[in-house]
Order: sequence, then structure tokens, then C-alpha cells
Amino acid sequence: MNKNKSIVNHQLTTIFRQVFTLAFVMLFASSVQAATWTSQAKRLFEDDKYEACIALTEKYSKDNQATMFLAFSYLQQSVFNQSKLDKEKFKAHLEKLELSLGVDDMNNLLYFVKLSDKPYVVKEARGLTKDVFKNMHDIEDVPKLLVFLNVDDEDTRKLTLSTIKRLIKPKRDYVSKGGTLREKDFDVMGSSTVIKALVAQLPLSDAKATLLLIEEPALPYLKGSEDVEALKLEVAINKKIAARQKKFPNSNWYSATGKVRK
Repeated sequence: MNKNKSIVNHQLTTIFRQVFTLAFVMLFASSVQAATWTSQAKRLFEDDKYEACIALTEKYSKDNQATMFLAFSYLQQSVFNQSKLDKEKFKAHLEKLELSLGVDDMNNLLYFVKLSDKPYVVKEARGLTKDVFKNMHDIEDVPKLLVFLNVDDEDTRKLTLSTIKRLIKPKRDYVSKGGTLREKDFDVMGSSTVIKALVAQLPLSDAKATLLLIEEPALPYLKGSEDVEALKLEVAINKKIAARQKKFPNSNWYSATGKVRK
């Protein structure tokens, strides 16, 4: 009896290993395939081989990244050929993107924003970026936006900063009315990564305004700086802290009642 049980267990273990191995191989193959077609699409698009890029990416049209390549390839075709059909196909793919893009598509969209030698593409990609930013409402999306602060395109950096400010402002207002921030608000607003990225953008007004909303956690990253803007901001933050403590004597930067989060 025990021998039979042992044989069954061995067979089940063997089957499990085979299934697991097959699943792993399929997942790996899928990842390799995705990496292969995207790298090929980028090379074709950068080399201005738009027809070849379209032929390649049509096979993956259910993927938002592939739809981006299709839309912008048709856009480029319409610019060079003055083709009404290409323009209509661009608009059709653009409408599809407008309905489906989300924060997880931002890095792929950034690729097109950076293609400075393709001004029509940059303009449309920036427009899509703006649409995605408008639909962001969760403070946990803030870290995902930081990559857009490193692009050469100043309009994109300004749009990114205004979005971050929009997401953070209600949190500071909530504390000002007597509330305590949630743990995820605390984590993002107190994040050294977020604060350093904002400090690096100090010449831009929304960077200063957002750091002022973050308040006390920003101070260590401003102290000791000889930059005039940093010095002014440090003074402004200390004034905000003094005003908060006058209104709520037991408060800390994230809680009007002084509730502690760690």
C-alpha cells in the first residue's frame, strides 16, 4: 500500500514539475518575443522605415505599445506622403489609445516624447501624455511620474510637475483642516526619491509649490544649499510649519492631531 502511494506521489511530483517547466518556458518565450519585436520596431521607427514598422507591429495590435507604433508610423506616413488614408488610419489608432492608455503605459509613451527629430510625433505623444495625466487621481502614481522630469522637453516637465502638485495639494489641505494623512500619503510625500526629484527642478514654480505642500520632509534636502531659490523655499517652509503649529500645537507634518505613523 505504501509502495503504491509512493509511486503515485512520485508521478504527481513529476507531472507538477513538467507543468511548471512548461509554464516557465512559455512565459520566458513570450518575454523574449516581446523584447524582440519592440526592439525591432524601435529600430525601424528610428530609421524612418514606417511601412516596415507597420507590417511588424500589426501582428501585436492588441498591445498598447504596438498601437503607438502603428499610430505614429501612420502619422509620419501622412506627413511625408500627404496621404488622406494614412491620416485617417493615424486618427483611428489615436482614438484607440485615448480610450485605453493608463499610467502603466507612460514609459512606452515617453519613448515617443523623446524623439526630438520627429516633431509631429512629439506633439501627439505629449498630447496623449496630458490625457493620461488628467486621469491620474492616486498619489501612489507620483513615483511613476518622476521619469518624466528627466526629459529634455520642458513642456513635459512642467506638465509632470503640475500633475504631481495636483495630487499632493488635497493632502496638505486635509491636514490644514484637522486631518491625518493615510499611510500611502505619508510614504509618497516623505519619500526621499520624490523630494530629490522635485529639488532638482527648483527653477520651475510648481516644483517649489509642491515642496512647500510637502513641508517639513523637504527641509533636509534644502539645508546647506547656497542656491537662492532653495534658501527662499527653506524660509517659506519654516513659516508654514510655524503657522501649522500655531493652529494645531500637537501637530506633525502629516497629522493635525500629532498621530504617529512609522
